Amino acid sequence: MFAGGLVLASTLIFFAVWLQRSEQIGWPHERFDEDIDQPYMKRRRRSRKRVNFLFLVSGVLVLVATLATPRNHAVWLSCWISVMLVLLTILLLAGLDALRTIRHLRHRLDNLRQKRS
Repeated sequence: MFAGGLVLASTLIFFAVWLQRSEQIGWPHERFDEDIDQPYMKRRRRSRKRVNFLFLVSGVLVLVATLATPRNHAVWLSCWISVMLVLLTILLLAGLDALRTIRHLRHRLDNLRQKRS
């Protein structure tokens, strides 16, 4: 149980750092150069920065729960409940990000159709 907690905590922390780094340097084959894309990219970066921070918090909470002594059931339980709530929040924010992306792509396609006409 101890080793599994350490692996899970380190994986979540590494994942948060990797996602944030990838968001800063950009993803391959992703191009948002037009003026219409700038407000979307600003909102996306801010939203994904929050999600990455929540992944980091989740990893730290797993580490705290792992390092909690067996007598400290309150800390262990509160950390795991917090991890569950944080991960549910991440799912909600990811869904909102997907909706934002769909709306932006629709707006972008409409703009391209107008330029074509």
